[in-house]
Amino acid sequence: MNVFSRIANVFVSPTACFTSLRDEGKKWTDYVIPFLLLVTMLIVFLIVTSDVMEKFQIEMIQNMTQLSETQKELALEQTNSPIATVFKYVGGVLQVAIGALISGLFMWIVGNFIGGGEQKFGTMLVAALYVQMITIPESLIKMFLVVQKGTMMVQVGFGSLLNNPDTSSYGIQFINQLEFFAIWRILVWVIAFKVLYKFNTKKSTLLVVITMLVGMALAAGLGLMQAGRMG
Repeated sequence: MNVFSRIANVFVSPTACFTSLRDEGKKWTDYVIPFLLLVTMLIVFLIVTSDVMEKFQIEMIQNMTQLSETQKELALEQTNSPIATVFKYVGGVLQVAIGALISGLFMWIVGNFIGGGEQKFGTMLVAALYVQMITIPESLIKMFLVVQKGTMMVQVGFGSLLNNPDTSSYGIQFINQLEFFAIWRILVWVIAFKVLYKFNTKKSTLLVVITMLVGMALAAGLGLMQAGRMG
């Protein structure tokens, strides 16, 4: 199965995708093609939402009570500088790469050392890149919502059901992590563990769900810190 068939199967038959990866092995295209697709989607997202993002950054800077007026003016001047633009796109590429590496590393550690399985890190890194393919439809939907609503604060999950949520609450920040696409990624990771490690459904589910919930809890904490800086 080639890389494009594997990518398609992530959405329609994850078992087939990861079975192919387990039985046929990985190639350089399994690293490069998914990474390029993810980076391309991110760049498109940044370009399309640039106006809304600029407005959001301005509001965020203005709401930082720990900054003096002079510091706010300097920060606002740097928002649209060429260097800031370069850093935005370079940072986006690094975000994709680091995100896949961390995801693959943590799942490899969980599967090999906590679950007692045996799998190569390179295989789990490829699996992480394939699971990340789910962020492409997620980004498309969020891009549409950002442009439509004129705000970067959009939710595609339980957070969207809340009216005027208090972002200074840890509970609200955690609920915001429970998005449809995050749950989808969890389900695909469970399948990946069942296929690549040959764990049973119960063991795969426990290992993946607990790991992802810890990740969501940490992300909620980071979100709370950011909300505090803006307050």
